[in-house]
Amino acid sequence: MGVLAVSCIFAAILGFAAQRASICNVKAVAEELRSRTGYMLAGIFKSVLWVFVLTVPVLILMPTVSERYTGWQISTGALLGGFVFGLGAAINGACAFSTLARLADGQLAMLGALGGFVLGILGYFSLVESGWLTPPSPSPSMVGLLIALTTVIDLPLIVWALYEGVRLWRTRPPQSDIMVLLLAPQYRLSTAAMLIGLANGGLYLIYGAWGYTGTLQQTAEAALFGRNFPTPQRWFLFAAMLLGMVLSTWQRGSLRVDWRPQLAWARNIVGGILMGFGAALIPGGNDALVLYGIPSLSPHAIPSYLAMILGIALALMAMRFGLGIETRIECRGDVCITDAGPR
Repeated sequence: MGVLAVSCIFAAILGFAAQRASICNVKAVAEELRSRTGYMLAGIFKSVLWVFVLTVPVLILMPTVSERYTGWQISTGALLGGFVFGLGAAINGACAFSTLARLADGQLAMLGALGGFVLGILGYFSLVESGWLTPPSPSPSMVGLLIALTTVIDLPLIVWALYEGVRLWRTRPPQSDIMVLLLAPQYRLSTAAMLIGLANGGLYLIYGAWGYTGTLQQTAEAALFGRNFPTPQRWFLFAAMLLGMVLSTWQRGSLRVDWRPQLAWARNIVGGILMGFGAALIPGGNDALVLYGIPSLSPHAIPSYLAMILGIALALMAMRFGLGIETRIECRGDVCITDAGPR
């Protein structure tokens, strides 16, 4: 129970931080396309580095921990899954974490995205059962490389972490103590990346691939084909992360319930279906790729992630030039402002 309680705290911190900075792959690509800057992509990259900062020393001291981590082979299905997930995320206007963050803000259209996500997963499993698709093949992760290359990567990681921590503290707003920084209405991207990366690193060491997209996928598979449901701990982590987002919304007073159905909600449902289908193909959504697949050096992770970025970019450009819908991102001083809508 103690381990679960600590894990739920990690998940709540991750959710709280994700809500305060909106680190999102859709917004990161939109920033690149519109502003030609890469602040949000840098934040995503930093979150991966923070996972390494926490996990690499533990794996070096306890190498047997790495034996329970698994990966997935590079395949056409994984690349296609990344691309389809990217298309869906762009159509939905939010990827895995951002969907929950917008739901916590009161945007009930995201329930349609989550429902569509489950439908996409069910569609994938139906095609697998009928023989139209081949399930992804497991592959040993390459975490052992982290242990073998310890002298090459451990010291640079520690130096970078010390530099980044000191930089964040020294560049904080004047007269800001810890509580002021924690309760700030919006986090700097680098601050959110640190909290997300370290909190996920703890969960990664305890549970491995714990992301909520994987939990939904396993639940759908169990309900449809009578296989094993995910452990209750996975659902506790999901609930704790969502609770962290809700607490963030409540504390800063940003809850605005939008419950009136609109035609635009169809985009969220369609986007969710594509996200669910793509996540099942990869397997794993962008949360699993960024916070588990890449840190565990799974062979499929980086190629699938790049395919996802391509899918997002193509869908955003198609919506911009075809429908006049553009996600506008302005990033200055490690803080980004989002404004999505018609040009």
